[in-house]
Amino acid sequence: MFSKILAVIIMVLIVLTPVQVAGQEVMSLQGKVTAISKGQEAPYAGTLLDEIASAKMVADKKYAALELELKLRKEFAKDFADKKMSYDVLKSDFDSLQKTHTALMEIKEKQITNLNELLKEEMGPDYTSLWFAGGILVGIIVSVSIFFAATEIKK
Repeated sequence: MFSKILAVIIMVLIVLTPVQVAGQEVMSLQGKVTAISKGQEAPYAGTLLDEIASAKMVADKKYAALELELKLRKEFAKDFADKKMSYDVLKSDFDSLQKTHTALMEIKEKQITNLNELLKEEMGPDYTSLWFAGGILVGIIVSVSIFFAATEIKK
């Protein structure tokens, strides 16, 4: 039992004890440049550059930003051209579909108009009100005739 408690305490202390890491910080990222003559001993260990190599490094550093900017502009122009082409294709498809839709709607409107005219011609004139008036007139005449016949028979 004691060993279990001791193991738990040791485990807690190991987890809670901060771990320190020893490291070195770089105080200065600046390099050293020293001019030496031929045959002279170098004051420190390092890389020795002649005038052409140092000029090339300065020029490379100077034009690296310009080169990066040109590369980014080229990529942007390429992406822009691709997107514009896609947009133009979609716009032409949309315009084509819109013209097709407009033409179909005009054809349908003409067809509806023609069918309405054919229906009016097929139906002919409307005589329902004349049939109604004629029915009433015939009914009155028949009623008067029957009344007249009935009175004549009584005489």
